[in-house]
Amino acid sequence: MSNIQTFQRIREIRDREKQKSQKAHKEAVDAFEKQAALLYEALRKKEEAVDRFNQTLSERTVEANAFVQHQHYINRLEERIEDLQPVVQKTRLEMQHSQAKLSEAHIEVKKFDTLIENKETKQLNWIKREENRNMDELSMQQYLNFQNR
Repeated sequence: MSNIQTFQRIREIRDREKQKSQKAHKEAVDAFEKQAALLYEALRKKEEAVDRFNQTLSERTVEANAFVQHQHYINRLEERIEDLQPVVQKTRLEMQHSQAKLSEAHIEVKKFDTLIENKETKQLNWIKREENRNMDELSMQQYLNFQNR
């Protein structure tokens, strides 16, 4: 019985580790989503700016100053995109790493669940065998007592 309790304690420890991994993974996912949203927003702004400028060019002539300002704006957006891409990639890798740790922790908990279940099954089978053996012995004693009368 104490053997099963030991495994249950170890399982509780593994479960706490799993919960820590879940929290770390959630934080990693949130960080990735935040960075990915910033990158998406920068890409969307660039695309909208290019589309608006092309539409303006097709409708009318544009002054050289407006053209230069637009080009500077696009360049700043491209720099922002280039700065964000490695950050997004880094947070993606961290998220994937935390997912792997979470999966590993989940597997460990399942291993101990299975181990505990097997130990309990073996213990129940042993108890049943002992009960059957005791019943057989009791039955035999009653039979012998009945024969001796």
